[in-house]
Amino acid sequence: MNHLNQWFDDYTASFLTGSEKNDRNINLKRDHTQRVRAESRFLADALGLNERQTALADLAALLHDIGRFEQFRRFRTFVDDRSTDHARLGRDILEEQDCLARMAPSDADLIKRVVLYHNRAFLPEDESEECLFHTRLLRDADKLDIWFVVTSYYKEMKLKRNTTLELGLPDTPDVSKKVHESLMNRTVVLKEHLQSLNDFKLLQMGWVFDLNFTPSIKRLEEKGYLRMIRETLPEDPRIDEIYDNIARYMGEKGA
Repeated sequence: MNHLNQWFDDYTASFLTGSEKNDRNINLKRDHTQRVRAESRFLADALGLNERQTALADLAALLHDIGRFEQFRRFRTFVDDRSTDHARLGRDILEEQDCLARMAPSDADLIKRVVLYHNRAFLPEDESEECLFHTRLLRDADKLDIWFVVTSYYKEMKLKRNTTLELGLPDTPDVSKKVHESLMNRTVVLKEHLQSLNDFKLLQMGWVFDLNFTPSIKRLEEKGYLRMIRETLPEDPRIDEIYDNIARYMGEKGA
């Protein structure tokens, strides 16, 4: 694992250019990776995983966003719809770099598939239980840190904007009907339904419906991320309705 830590550090450092804007975004993803690893280890411990399972989960977390760096170099954005699927790009990079060559081939293949699937709206039904388990664990850890990233940003966005984190959406008071309907039906919001930054914030709140493990929901409740997002949204009966629905859902799931 040590050689993969070093490979990750060296590979991602190669994208630093000295430009403040470029390096801020590259370091955003480098730092995100390490925090996702921490969340993954927390969940692995809470779920009682064995040593091998924990090591695989940690490696998947280390490599899950490896495609983000090349994506930003090529396209200057992290928005997949405006560039390329960063998960597929990441899988391709792992194959091109052959950085998993020292691992058992079956484990290396598992990691590549988890990286490939980690951002999908729907997971393949014909995959192995082991692959689906590790993908779900990674997705939960990833969401927990993205909530940390966005809530930290929303606290300071008036001082320093980063449109990369806003998907370029207009900061208007609107809440779209489809976003409201999806969240009241306790389903994840589709990105194509987003019309404003408020919609995007509500989408982020709705990620709770895609969490897979009770410790993940409890962790979210303890951190208070959804309350923090709510505090950045305007007073609106539709938003109150969504927030109350999410709170009830979390209570039902044991948070």
